[in-house]
Amino acid sequence: MIRNRTTTDQAPQQTDPSGFTLLEMLVVLTIMGLLAAMVYPAMGYLNQRERERITRAQMAEIRRALVGDPDRFDETGQRIIGGYVGDMQAWPDLWEAAPQVRESVTGTPPDFDPEDASNPGVYYYRPSGRFVAKNWVWNLPFRRLTDAALNTDHIGGLETENEGQPLGLWTDDPSGDNTARLDPLRWKGPYLFTPTDNKPEDALHLAEEDGGYAALEPAYGVGPSETWEEGDYAPDDLDPGEHFDDKEQFRLMQTEGRLADGWDRAFRFFITTDPDHAGETLFWIVSEGADQEGTYPNKGTCAFTAWTVDATDKMGTKYDPTATDPRGYNPDDPYNQDNIVMKISSREWRAVFAAQNLHKRQQTEALFSSVRRALKGNSTAAEGGFNTGFTGALCRWPKLFRWEDNGTPADATDDFWDDENTTSTAYSKGQPRGLWTDQPNVDPTTGTDDNLAGPSLTISTGSGPGIGWQGPYLPPPLGTGVNERLVDAWGRELLFFLDTTNNLLLVLSRGPDGQFDFGDTDTLPVGAPDGTDDFLEPASPTETVDLATTPYDPSDTNGYNTDNVVMVLRGTSWQPAWFTLQQLTVQNATGATTKARFVYGVDTTGNPQSTLYIAGTDGSLTAGTWVVGGGTPATAFLHTGSTADIACTGTRQLVVWNDGDNDGLVDTGEPQTTVNFNLHNHNGLEPRDNLILDTATFTPAP
Repeated sequence: MIRNRTTTDQAPQQTDPSGFTLLEMLVVLTIMGLLAAMVYPAMGYLNQRERERITRAQMAEIRRALVGDPDRFDETGQRIIGGYVGDMQAWPDLWEAAPQVRESVTGTPPDFDPEDASNPGVYYYRPSGRFVAKNWVWNLPFRRLTDAALNTDHIGGLETENEGQPLGLWTDDPSGDNTARLDPLRWKGPYLFTPTDNKPEDALHLAEEDGGYAALEPAYGVGPSETWEEGDYAPDDLDPGEHFDDKEQFRLMQTEGRLADGWDRAFRFFITTDPDHAGETLFWIVSEGADQEGTYPNKGTCAFTAWTVDATDKMGTKYDPTATDPRGYNPDDPYNQDNIVMKISSREWRAVFAAQNLHKRQQTEALFSSVRRALKGNSTAAEGGFNTGFTGALCRWPKLFRWEDNGTPADATDDFWDDENTTSTAYSKGQPRGLWTDQPNVDPTTGTDDNLAGPSLTISTGSGPGIGWQGPYLPPPLGTGVNERLVDAWGRELLFFLDTTNNLLLVLSRGPDGQFDFGDTDTLPVGAPDGTDDFLEPASPTETVDLATTPYDPSDTNGYNTDNVVMVLRGTSWQPAWFTLQQLTVQNATGATTKARFVYGVDTTGNPQSTLYIAGTDGSLTAGTWVVGGGTPATAFLHTGSTADIACTGTRQLVVWNDGDNDGLVDTGEPQTTVNFNLHNHNGLEPRDNLILDTATFTPAP
């Protein structure tokens, strides 16, 4: 039986009014304080670890922009080099904001104190900038740190302290003023997004206007007789050195357009020799870590205007755990112990490119061989061959063409290839389009063309004997319009230079570096560090090319030509040709009607050159038998290199016909016969003794 309880059965509950005692509260607060003391350092430690993680991720991204994905391989197992190096086959140049340089003074060398604004002879060697509404803006142009003329303070080169950045990773205009654009045929960037300053306010505690920046240390000499010199970081008692340079600290915090680490400070970049592998280089990416400090080799020391450098004080040799020189970039240096460093070796890509470039050079040389044969067959005495090429058919070098804008840039439909400018001056630089088409410059606006196979290059109004295009001598290039041009294995246009004075044709591939220096007077080399590396031939297509006066130098002092592939073709290889026919006999000839014409070449304007004999006028005509040679002239046809009438190698034609209308041309229906002679540039087949023909066997000309 369940018993129900009433409220009177349950005693009332009591409440303790005392609460927490003071001691209990103190214990709780103590515990909370201990926990805070443990948690806050851990949070700070984790924050530094996160910054380090960000820094290493940034470095990995820069590495990928430099050399591509390390896990990509081709079908042969060869590493595929991507990024900037994959396109340019070189490390990107390092650039820093140009220093301000005041007017130099004569007489006493100027004081090199970089902050003595009262001295108009002061040279500012610091990367310079200015404030615009509390925002720091770098002064243009940026300077390339390998330009010796612009970097008096960087006499130690890329291995010494600098603030350079690899700007080519995100812009093809690293100078910032369009004076040194990267080669557009090679640079395929950007390889990184343009860096932005995530914390533009983080340096305002140092300076927020020009006057505040100028007042930052070091602003004057510390000792009674020594002035602090930018770039001189010798750790003596009088020179405060790098670690007291608040101006540099301020600049490193300005990361607009500069790659930065997890502490929002600009990375340091160096390009140095590899001390462990001769001929190789290292690309350094350095973060100064949590303490935001680092010790680097000197730029050099300056005594007034004379700068000197310690050749042993270099990044490539000083990053050594056993180094004792405190000026070196020694990881044991207290300022360097927390630095994060990534070094990328050129060994990753130099061997790959060497193999690729060797293969491309072989492909380009094979193309050169095809071009040579297309031009002149095997018509050299050394080869003992025969001219089956363009020069054998037309007895001249092909004209050179360039793509012409026909006056309306917005309308590409009226552009065409042309071989001369608006004043009818022939181009000396261009593409030899006659090697693959007999109509190389059809003008879509006028319909006119240069028909290489037309009657303008024959001695008849029909299809009679003469000189004419027998191509194509090369397969047409794959491109259309402006891209219908011969290119080398590196994908760059082959350059052709025609020297009409010396009868030479130069063919040039710029090789793997894309640079060349032709040495002429009004052009500058592609890729030159003087701001001309956006220059592409042909710039002056009508310029007179004289390879005798300004020859191509394969070992130019600038090194632009050392990797070029070059071929010089000489007109003497296909001209003059040798030909001797002792006697021509024509039976059943008719005086003044039966004629013989031998076409042996063209003149300087492209018109056929020939020798014409007329029965009854030249030689002897007796009872219908016409004989040329053995009398006057003594030899029927004679061409040697010493004669005025220079014959051309190739198949030359002798036509004998009955000229019914006496116009000197082989007209349709007139009885004729044609004899081909293969002319060489040597006399191994000379002479031909006698040729006997009979008009009774002649056939009507088509």
